[in-house]
Parts: sequence; structure tokens; C-alpha cells
Amino acid sequence: MNFGCLILFCLGMLFFISCKEETENNKNEFDPNKPVEVTDFTPKSGSAKTRMHIYGKNFGTDISQISVKVGGIPAKVIGSNGDIIYCLVPHRAVEGTIEVAIGSGGKQAIASELFQYQSKTVVSTLAGYVDPTGKKEVKDGPFDDCGFEGPRWMNIDPKNKHHIYMIDASGVTGVSIRLLDLEANTVSTILQRGQGNWENMRQIEFSLTGDTLLISNERDANGAIAVSYVTRSNGFKRPQHLVYYRKNNTCGIHPVNGELYYNSRTTGEIVRYNWQTGDSEVLYTLKSRDCQFFVFFHPTGDYAYMTIPNKKLIMKAEYDWENKTLKVANNFVGSDGKEGWQDGQGTNALLGNPMQGCFVKNEKYVQEGKSDLYDFYFADQNAHCIRYVTPEGFVYTYAGRGSKGVNSSANGYVDGDLLKEARFNQPVGIAYDEENKTFYIGDANNARIRTIVVDE
Repeated sequence: MNFGCLILFCLGMLFFISCKEETENNKNEFDPNKPVEVTDFTPKSGSAKTRMHIYGKNFGTDISQISVKVGGIPAKVIGSNGDIIYCLVPHRAVEGTIEVAIGSGGKQAIASELFQYQSKTVVSTLAGYVDPTGKKEVKDGPFDDCGFEGPRWMNIDPKNKHHIYMIDASGVTGVSIRLLDLEANTVSTILQRGQGNWENMRQIEFSLTGDTLLISNERDANGAIAVSYVTRSNGFKRPQHLVYYRKNNTCGIHPVNGELYYNSRTTGEIVRYNWQTGDSEVLYTLKSRDCQFFVFFHPTGDYAYMTIPNKKLIMKAEYDWENKTLKVANNFVGSDGKEGWQDGQGTNALLGNPMQGCFVKNEKYVQEGKSDLYDFYFADQNAHCIRYVTPEGFVYTYAGRGSKGVNSSANGYVDGDLLKEARFNQPVGIAYDEENKTFYIGDANNARIRTIVVDE
């Protein structure tokens, strides 16, 4: 064989191999002229986030064209080789039906057997990454390729439940406000500390209309910026300053009257702002000297809790409807200045560092006909767990401090069963989506956003 023939032979072999590979690849692509079949699936039972393999024919390999529903609820499709689909079981897929639809024409197939769904509430990770050496990269992007410094305060947009606004902090200093888009599965930075001349962004809260985002700033100087705001109409950009006060932490909003409450960590004073007149009124001193606290109103507006991290307390103040102001607050749970982790009632409970909290309706209270239907869930930073307080003042641990078989530490990074496995490392932020029964947690030292989907 001469050199020219050898070249032709080699080219022919390459063409043959290429055609064969193309034929093999095409075998796995979806053919709209053929039916879609589901022949089996594994495992046969499991809880939410279970890794499921669905076996069959004519699935194709383009996951953007593959739709899977388990129990009538869309499942996240991870991959497909044409004959096997790899997906995750969605939450509350209790009906157990398995449906596969391919392409815009919606060719469908249904499994002949039902998946046995097992309800289980667990801690999961939504976004954020830290490498094995502890190195983290702060960056925007998709949930599976983004990074945080230290996720802290969190607020769900009242006009768009798919958007969560969050303060990201370097150490204890809030340096940016970032947006978690639960539809696009992305993180983006919308404001940075320098844009508002802030020293330390501590709390964010929506106004009563939901069109204004308030930002509290802590700076140790007389006449410092205390509360600023951005509006929805300008895309939550262009900060404007509302009130000035030394070393403010909070910006609590009354859920009925819309009043703004802020404070001074230096003096322990709580201040009420009147939107109509633009006047501020010092109400009283909560705890004298170095009293950092945050204000959370009950959904009815009948009272507010104040979490006081450095005093290891949660205080309670009734609302005076006649004079439209908060009455003097009293100790509700925790022991003043005594840090610890101990469930119990009132002063018998010991708290670590109670930070952000949220009210969650308890359906059992509805059935029992109680007057107060809400428990108060809060991130206990130094106790490394999520806890809640009942209306009667009982404190219970809800999630965290698990995996006792690994080591004796209370903190760490472990997903799984609420109390048996899950671990946090200084959780600070918490928000609750009542419609989807989902907690979002800013796990500061783990540099991650964690979730708890109440699967009952």
C-alpha cells in the first residue's frame, strides 16, 4: 500500500468511526416518532431529595427537554443517557405517581408502580461553598457555583416569594446586600456598604407596603446614619437616609400601623419614628449600656419580642393600641448575662446568642382554639442551633447540634435529620416562607444558606 492509499484508508477509517459514534449518539436522542416508555425505577421508597433512577426508552439526553413529576410535583432532573433518567424526589410527593414527559410535544409515559413517599423534615444546603481547607470565594452566580462571606440577616420579598434579600458580612460587619433568586437559582449583589456610606449593615426589613426596603446601620458616632432605605421603583438601588442615631442595630416595622422602631446600642434606648410627622420619640431604655437588640413584631401587632444577643435574653413588650406605641419590655426567656444551651421555660432556659427570629403559625394551636397561634423561631448563634419559643415562654431546640457519634462538638457542617444529624456553625439569619413551609437560614461561619422544608 503506497502512502496516498494509506492516507485514504486512514481518512476512511476516521469517517467510519465518526459515523459509528454519531449513530450511537443518535440512538440515545429523543425520537418524536417513537413512544416514550417507563419500565422501572429505583429506589421504590424514600423521602425528599432521594436520588431516583427511572429506566425506560426514548428519553433523550437533553435534560432541558425532560420533565419528571413524582406525586404530581416537578422533580429536579440531573441527567439522562437516553435510557436512564437521574433525578431528585421533590418534597411532599405523597401520591407517588411517576410521570415522564419529553419534548415540546409532551410525549408522556407513566410508571405502572407507585413510589412510596416517606415524609421527613431535614436540613439541606441551598447555596454556598467552602473548600476542604476552609477557603471561600465570594462571588455571584448559580447556586451550585456561588460564594458567601458570612450570610446573616434574611428577608423574603413580600411581593415576590421567590426573592430573598440577605446581608452578607465579613466577620460581624455587614458589607453587602445580596439577592437569592429561587426561580433562576442564582445569587446577585444589589448593594454594597460604600454605596450608602454605611459602617455596618445589621438588619433589613420591608415597609408595610412592601415597596421599600429599610436598612439599619451601626456606627459608633453621634449623628451617624441609623436607618436608610431603597425603593422597588428604582430596583432597590440609590440609598436614601431616613434617621440618624448613634450605634443603631434594628429597624422593626409594626405589621398593622407600619411604625418604625430603631435603637441605640450605646444607651439601650428604643426609639419610635412617626412617618406622618417625621419625628422620633425615645420610648425608654431597654437595658442600660451596650445593649444590642433587634425588634420583631407578632403578626397581629399585639406585642414584640426583642432578641438581645449580648445579654442572652429575649424580652417581650405589649403594644399599646390606644397610644400606638410599645409598652415597657420585660424579660421573657433566658437568664440575663448567662450564656448557655438549655431548653426550659422563662429564666430556666439558657440562650447562646439569640439573633434573627420569625413567627410561625402552629396548626395545633389553631385546632386547640388558642388565642396566640404563633411560635417564635430564632437562630441561636453561639448555641449553633435553631430554637423556638412558645407563647407560654417554653424554649425548645428545633434543629442542630447533631451527629454526636462524630465528635462532641456542637458546631459543624452536616445536613440531615433535624436533631440527630444536622449541624450549624453560628447561624445568624432565619426567614420563613409560610406558603411553601420552608425555613431559610443564614449559616454565617459555614458561609452557606441552609434550608429546612417542613415535610409533614
